Amino acid sequence: MRTLAILALAVLMAAPSLTYAQQLLRLPNLESMKHITTRDSEHATDIPGKETAMDFYSGPEGLVYTVYAYRGRTIAFSTHSNSDPQKSYRVYMDLTGKGLFQQINSGPWQIPAWARR
Repeated sequence: MRTLAILALAVLMAAPSLTYAQQLLRLPNLESMKHITTRDSEHATDIPGKETAMDFYSGPEGLVYTVYAYRGRTIAFSTHSNSDPQKSYRVYMDLTGKGLFQQINSGPWQIPAWARR
């Protein structure tokens, strides 16, 4: 009985670290989406001008995908629903340059260090 209690305690202590693990995503398949438009924006205040290209895509179920690129390399993408953009807006960034994206805060963000090299 005591061994079972110790095992249960060990599982409970490990559970929070599993819950907070960041999910890594690949860039969605853009070939199946309709390209809406492209425009430039400024995401790095230390680099003069609008250095980040933004490509907008219309995705399934009313989702809009925005792909952010710096010097031709995809650094982030965001999604939002046309029906409720403020509550559904999510930003995912490739923090390592390996093509794996994780959700970041949707506030102002900077170009990751790997893309600046």
